[in-house]
Amino acid sequence: MVGYQMYCELLANAVRQMKNEPVETIPVANIDLGFAAYIPKNYIPADRIRLDVYRRIAVAKTAEELKHLETELADVYGPPAEEMKLLLNIAAIRIAASGLDIKSIVAHGGNLVFSFAGDAAKHAKRLFKNTTARYTAADETTAYLHLDKNYFEPATMISFLQKMLGRDR
Repeated sequence: MVGYQMYCELLANAVRQMKNEPVETIPVANIDLGFAAYIPKNYIPADRIRLDVYRRIAVAKTAEELKHLETELADVYGPPAEEMKLLLNIAAIRIAASGLDIKSIVAHGGNLVFSFAGDAAKHAKRLFKNTTARYTAADETTAYLHLDKNYFEPATMISFLQKMLGRDR
C-alpha cells in the first residue's frame, strides 16, 4: 500500500510539473530526538490500520493534516496515548523544520545538531536568536545548539523545538 501511495504521489507531481503547476513535496527533515515515539498496540490493535496511520503521518504535508488525523483517531480510538502524542508532535516538528530548510535535527550528547540545506551560520542566527543557549556553526551546513540536560526530557524538548520553529501545536 505504501508503494502504491508513493507511486500515485510521484505520478501526480509529474503531471503538475508538466502543466507548470507547483509540485507538492513531502517534508523530509529527519528528526531524531533520542526517545521513543510510536503507536501503541493497545491504542490501535490492528497491524494494518496502525501501519496505515504511520504512513499517513509520514506523508503529511501540514500541521493541519496531522491535527485532522489526531481528531479522526480520537473519534475512533479515544484520546491518543502519550507515545502517540509524541509521534504527532515530532511529525509537526518535521514539517516545520522542512519549511525552514532544515535537513535534520539530531540529539547527540548535550547538543541538538542541526543540518541545514544552506548556510548554517545564517540559518542558525535567525533560528536561535530567541534562545539563550549557545550555538556553534561547525561547518557550512551544520550547527550545534548546546543545551542543559533538562532540555532532553521529551515534553521539554518538544515544547522547546515547537517554540523555536514557531509552530506551537
